[in-house]
Amino acid sequence: MTKDELIRAVSENNTITLKESKKIVQFVFDTITDCMAQGEKVKISGFGTFEAKKRKAFRTRHPKSGEMIDVPESIQPDFEPSRQLKEKVNKNNEA
Repeated sequence: MTKDELIRAVSENNTITLKESKKIVQFVFDTITDCMAQGEKVKISGFGTFEAKKRKAFRTRHPKSGEMIDVPESIQPDFEPSRQLKEKVNKNNEA
């Protein structure tokens, strides 16, 4: 599903215009992004937790040259799905 498809689904399921739906979806994404940028966790019950996590610096080998390089410490976005989300995804994907 793309962002545009999500906007259409929100619009159709809530009888609001596409323009209103786009504002709502963008507001949700912007709010999650802003909270993570400020170091806050965003917990959505039944869905999961968004968080910015610190990744330690490390050394690795450059894939083309084989040279060892240092990768600096950085902050990475992280998502931890809830138990309910994991169960639903696993149940719907059973063979």
